[in-house]
Parts: sequence; structure tokens; C-alpha cells
Amino acid sequence: MGRDRCGCEKLFRRWRTVAISAALLILALLAMTADFRTAHWRQIAWVTPSSDGRTLTATFTVYKSEDDDGRFCWEVTDTDVQESPSQVTIGVQMSNPCAPLVSWGTVKLPDNGHQVNVRLRLRTPLNGRTVIEKESGQIVAVALPGKG
Repeated sequence: MGRDRCGCEKLFRRWRTVAISAALLILALLAMTADFRTAHWRQIAWVTPSSDGRTLTATFTVYKSEDDDGRFCWEVTDTDVQESPSQVTIGVQMSNPCAPLVSWGTVKLPDNGHQVNVRLRLRTPLNGRTVIEKESGQIVAVALPGKG
């Protein structure tokens, strides 16, 4: 009568479900391994306080990929300063608008990077407080004023 005696329709539905599930799994894996062009909090090498202790100059290195056209494209997208009586937590977020929107695999970096200095204002002078990096929670070295 109108029934599928060999079960082909049921088998086809099962295979379609398996194929769709496999495709979704592959897309999810690709998305997890992709590097999307987003801003990242940078690892700060050291800070140098101003002579009055109210400004910290955060110093770190950024690299550009070998396929870059030579422009320095990195830009500061956000900064963060949180002060307490015993410590100052700082962060500098940067992005590279020249990077591909999405990339897979590893990016080869040159041996030399570009040193970046970003000034961060404090509400009160540093006065020996510990400086902590926002992203890693690690202590940041403090250079002598004018010696950074």
C-alpha cells in the first residue's frame, strides 16, 4: 500500500541525521580551533612610575606576523586600573585590525617585536604598592622612575 516495505525511508532519515550531526561537529571543531581577530589583554613586562607616582607607564612587546605589510597596526582598545590600599591591578587590551578576521593554525612571529608603552593614571600615588597584572594575576616589576 503506501508503506515503505524495505525501510529505505527510515534508513534515509537515520543517515541524514548522522550526516547533519557530523557536519555540525566538524563546524564546532573548526570554530574552536579558529583564532578570531579580537582584542586580548597583554602581558606587561614592567611598569615605570612617573616622578609623582600618579602615572604608570606599562611596557610590553607585541609582534606582527611575517605576512604583515610592514604597518604597525596594533591599537589599544581598553585599559583597566583597579586600586586598593596595598596593590594596583592593571591591564592593557590591544587588537590588531590588520590581522585576518579568522585564521587557523599557528602564526609565525618574527624574532624581534615592537616595544609598546601605555600610560595609566592612578587616583593616588603608587607609594610602594604592589602592581598586579589583570589577566595573569602575576606581580609586575616596577622600574625606578625615569629608568624604564
